[in-house]
Amino acid sequence: MELLLILLAIVVACVAVVKVLKAKELVDALKDPESEPISSTEIRTNALGWLVFGIVLFVMAFVQMIVFDKYMLPSAASVHGEDIDQLMKITMILIMSVFFLTQGLLFWFGFKYYFKPGKKAFWFPHDNRLEMAWTIVPATVLILLITYGMSTWDDIMNPKATPDLKVELVSEQFGWTTRFAGADSTLGEASFALYGKNAVGIATKNAILDRLAECKNNNTVVISFASKIETDSTVTFTGINHYDKKILGKDVPMNVTLSKIAFENALVLSKKRGFDVTSKLIVKGFVTDSFNLEAEIAYGWNKGNKLDKVETSIKNFNANVLRLERMLKDYAQHPEKYDNGKDDIVINDNNIKLPKGKSIEFQFRSKDVIHSAYFPHFRAQMNCVPGMKTNFTFTPNETNEEFNAKAIEEGRVYLEITRDENTGEILSSVEKLGSTGYILLCNKVCGSSHFNMKVFIDVVEQDEFDAWIAAQKTFE
Repeated sequence: MELLLILLAIVVACVAVVKVLKAKELVDALKDPESEPISSTEIRTNALGWLVFGIVLFVMAFVQMIVFDKYMLPSAASVHGEDIDQLMKITMILIMSVFFLTQGLLFWFGFKYYFKPGKKAFWFPHDNRLEMAWTIVPATVLILLITYGMSTWDDIMNPKATPDLKVELVSEQFGWTTRFAGADSTLGEASFALYGKNAVGIATKNAILDRLAECKNNNTVVISFASKIETDSTVTFTGINHYDKKILGKDVPMNVTLSKIAFENALVLSKKRGFDVTSKLIVKGFVTDSFNLEAEIAYGWNKGNKLDKVETSIKNFNANVLRLERMLKDYAQHPEKYDNGKDDIVINDNNIKLPKGKSIEFQFRSKDVIHSAYFPHFRAQMNCVPGMKTNFTFTPNETNEEFNAKAIEEGRVYLEITRDENTGEILSSVEKLGSTGYILLCNKVCGSSHFNMKVFIDVVEQDEFDAWIAAQKTFE
């Protein structure tokens, strides 16, 4: 209701302005055609109004800077963040100085040199010294500012020292998975070919073999059967999973019952694929789906694009199998880079801990679209791009408690919101001194639930971090 009244008030105000302007047009039409269309008094009033408008604009700008300063981020909580804040401060001082100087002159000149009957403007078409001055001065300032910025950026992005800790963040719609390097301080190899129950695709030998068996079973589930029982309508097989035995060396029991028609189809398909049907039979998987759909289409069934989808899935899984087999060959030559992942620690939670005062190299990957890892309180941000790795290194230098105390000292506030547990409706919103704490956000609009991509970070002393990380489970 309040919003509706505000909208109605705006509409009424607009109508009133239109009516006043219309009345002015009618009054102007009654004036002597020989007289000036705009009087000197009106010109002087407009010039004064222009100056007043400029003063009010500047005053409002200053008031906003003062009033809303409490909602700004506290000063940086990382070593390099202090350089970022300093760079931002210098840049803003230069920008705001130029803004207030140029706009102040604009408003003052508009007032001082308003039109006066009989007064002529000074004709000033060109001056080489002036042209040189307003070209060289801004260019020099920009060169110095850009050089300072690039130097700061280079120091941040190319740290000289070896990091104390390596952490990987893998993004996907709509969440983050964190991986900490294990005791060897090295993140192991990873590949998108291993995504699935392996959340970040860590490529150890066992993980590759496990995924290879999974892919082959998705494509074609083959039973190595020791016995079969036939009835009038069905055939039941008892045995083990062929690929789990062949790839993983595991005896995974299987019992499969097929209709007579399905059994006949399985025989034909298995023979086509080169299996000895007296001991092995293809019973499920994308290949079986494709074979059955082709048979149904041959008999006149219209299945739309289902066959195309199944055949695309077969191609994708076959391509994945090829990648995994290549990785196994590479493992035989370079086992160390794959074995490095065995002691990595994967955190599937939106709460992590980081050690205070330690240099941390973050590695970023994406499973789907471009995301952006944004640590506002640490002054760090890096895009997460599918198919490539990006990096950013920083050193947190304040625990959460220290950061909150600093935020209170600097007069920063946050909104503490209370919601109804059932409806989610906001019950209260109260300003409180301090900070909500460190957080990782996605700073790219990556989809409908983009706002849910958060990880809450707790910066703690080294002893507490060591105890926490020791309690986590390694990948293998």
